[in-house]
Amino acid sequence: MMIKGLRYIASTLLVLALIYACSTEKNTLLSRSYHGLNAHYNGYFNANELIDESLNTYRSSVEEDYYSILPIDAVPNLEEVTGMYPAIDTAISKCTKVIQDHSMPSNDRPARKKDEHNKWIDENWTTIGQAFYYRRDYEGAMKNFKFIKKFFKNDPSLYIGELWMAKTNIAQGKLTDAKFNLDNLDKAIENEETRKKEKSKKSKSKKKKKEDKIAKFPKKIRFDLEKTKADLALKNNNKEDAIEFLESSLNFAKKSKDKARVHFILGQLYEEAGKSQEASNHYGKVLKGDAPFQMSFNARLKKAFLGDSDKKKKDLHKMLKDAKNAEYKDQIYYALAGIEFQEGNEPKGIEYLHSSAFYSTKNTRQKGMAYEMLGDMSFSKRSYVSAQKYYDSCATVIKDTYPNAEAIRNKASNLADLVVAVETAQYEDSVQMIAALGEKDRKDFLKALIKKTKEDAARQKAKEAERLRELQANENLFVQSGGGSKWYFNNAKTRAEGLDDFKRLWGTRENEDDWRRSEKIIIGDFTEVEVGEDSVAVVEVPDDTLTVDYLTSKLPLSDSALALSNINLLKSHYNAGVIYKEQLNEDDLAIIEFEAVLDRKIENKHNLMSAFQLYKLQETRDASKASKHKSYIMDNYPNSDYANYLRDPNYFIKKKERDALAEQEYVKVLDRYNRGIYYPVITKANIVIEQEKDNVFRSKYMLLKALATGQINEDKSELLPVLNAVIAEYPETLEATKAAEMIDIIKNGYSKNEPYDFENKSAFNYDDKSKQMAIIFLDPKNASGLAKTRVVDFQREYFSRDKLKVSSKIYGNDQSVILVSDFDTEADGMEYIRVYKKTRKHLLDLQKAKIMLITPENLKVLFQKKNLAEYEIFYDEYY
Repeated sequence: MMIKGLRYIASTLLVLALIYACSTEKNTLLSRSYHGLNAHYNGYFNANELIDESLNTYRSSVEEDYYSILPIDAVPNLEEVTGMYPAIDTAISKCTKVIQDHSMPSNDRPARKKDEHNKWIDENWTTIGQAFYYRRDYEGAMKNFKFIKKFFKNDPSLYIGELWMAKTNIAQGKLTDAKFNLDNLDKAIENEETRKKEKSKKSKSKKKKKEDKIAKFPKKIRFDLEKTKADLALKNNNKEDAIEFLESSLNFAKKSKDKARVHFILGQLYEEAGKSQEASNHYGKVLKGDAPFQMSFNARLKKAFLGDSDKKKKDLHKMLKDAKNAEYKDQIYYALAGIEFQEGNEPKGIEYLHSSAFYSTKNTRQKGMAYEMLGDMSFSKRSYVSAQKYYDSCATVIKDTYPNAEAIRNKASNLADLVVAVETAQYEDSVQMIAALGEKDRKDFLKALIKKTKEDAARQKAKEAERLRELQANENLFVQSGGGSKWYFNNAKTRAEGLDDFKRLWGTRENEDDWRRSEKIIIGDFTEVEVGEDSVAVVEVPDDTLTVDYLTSKLPLSDSALALSNINLLKSHYNAGVIYKEQLNEDDLAIIEFEAVLDRKIENKHNLMSAFQLYKLQETRDASKASKHKSYIMDNYPNSDYANYLRDPNYFIKKKERDALAEQEYVKVLDRYNRGIYYPVITKANIVIEQEKDNVFRSKYMLLKALATGQINEDKSELLPVLNAVIAEYPETLEATKAAEMIDIIKNGYSKNEPYDFENKSAFNYDDKSKQMAIIFLDPKNASGLAKTRVVDFQREYFSRDKLKVSSKIYGNDQSVILVSDFDTEADGMEYIRVYKKTRKHLLDLQKAKIMLITPENLKVLFQKKNLAEYEIFYDEYY
């Protein structure tokens, strides 16, 4: 009995002790231990485990840009962070609950609280701030760090908070504020070192001194501090300071993986500064550390490229043979191309660039670099057609983040017109040459062309099959070397099956733009030169129409077809000449094109313009040739503007003045028409039409005459001669278009006019201060109950902190909708919709459902009037 009594007393005392320990108002060893244990593990430890695991998963899968200076720390962007929301929000919830339940004393009235006896509470505040930082909620992060700095003045968390304030300011672009934060930390380190020196000079005192209460600077953040200083220096484009800070950070780095990243960035910075030896040393240290494979590969590639010439090529070829580098052959070939160009071996360099582009199956950046260099080389050789092809291929594969992306696309676009002009001229010249042959010779030529085309196509298919096998072997080699993954394009089996399906559907296709097009036949150069793989295809003919009759039908054998061919030919030569002259400053090439127009001796509108262009080009180069072209213009086109200019160099200036006066006169006549004074308008129009052939407003006067005549005559058919004259004399003008419309009205009558009510206002009102709701319209096949469950599950994982409510309603007779409420601001609602549309998890096909924001008041209107189409118009305008 006594033993039982003792056990009972002991149990009672234990329970009382636990109850006493649970109190947050008693500052005892037992209370501090109990609450500290909970705050340490239930909050700080578990929350950091969640954040670290999420960050490690992101960093192990992110594709980093090794063509640019790596970021000091890899952190997710706005799109990437969405997948981390569940872990981050759970971490925030854990730490928040710990602060609420285990602060000593209670945190119910923060304003009155002066001390915190639980030594792990500040770490929980810090973790919340860091979680907000990674979530890219910089405002929430800064509030936490400022609170830490203000409340925990005598705790090392003060410095941790200041460091993360600097990081947050850098992320927001507030570089001056970040510098202020970092300066405070440097000053704190300096003061601590000063105190240590002073303390060592004095005798040890048993009494506590005031300075002993100053928190010690935590050595564990020195590595992060130096990196953050380097990050700020890079943001300010001060790379020398960045190198200094990164070198300093290595003194405090503990993990091999962290050191490897710093060494790689230092290698990049030294390489950019032209310090090859220092760069090579740091790249070498990356290889000795615990670096990801892609970083190790790039370090090895860069180190090899920085070596001696002979050793460079030897090391790079060795890397090519290593199965582990199969995925990176494109980069190795690009590096080899650079070496060959340095040594003056251009053909070999070009061959390596083609190999680089060929092996770039996933690395669009590398493929773009290869095409850009090939384009630049062709451009420098004045081979502009070839350059355009390369630039266009580059523009097709690169992303918007590619350096100089806009310039590349502009080059491809600007040269595209030249390619069209040159290829069209080649084509028209070729088909005319064939048409000029005798019937027997023409048939023999076409038979030989068809035979050669089919032989070339067969060789090309065989070559393409070989290239595909080679590429497949390279991919399989990469997978077998351990670099594979579950991703489709890295899985040899699924990719092979997909390739077979592709071939069954499309056949063997060249890896090029517009691969869906039918087989091609090249007509452009009918000499004995063999058509190569890089030849330009200017005409495309389906394989099943490769017959003599079909090709003959495409030749300009009739006078009308020959005339049309000549129009296209001369226009193309002239356009090519203008592009060479105006855009490329290639006067010699422009002269060739303009002379090609005149050499045809076919009367057309481009003769005069080509002669004038030649006159201007030769004016300062060859006086006799300039004189020849001047005489041509004066003899053949004596009344043209160009002839007038040759008589009087100020002609166009005077013409501009005359045109200005003509414009003023036309405006006066137009005003009379608007005031209903029609007869003077017709009189003036007749004078201009008959006597002022060079009046720039003559077409407008003709149209105005028709309009005025129509106002005073019942018989509208009287307008037809004038309207037809407008179309005949001024085709492809706005006046001709309007004349055609009037003719159609006269012949067919007016269509019905429906008056538009400009006073009709929307039933919906935009209120930027009102709370917002998300409304999701379900497909009839989706059960509202199941859909609601999916939305709730999605919300719990990605928006658990927002305490949103989910409900379902019936809109109309059979349309179900899901309502998510309430969002405090429109921005919060739009963020919800952004994540919703990008997330398939939980939502499945519901992800594609129509989702919009709506205020409670507008929701009432929508349900009352059932005017969804009107709300969609309203939504597009205001949201």
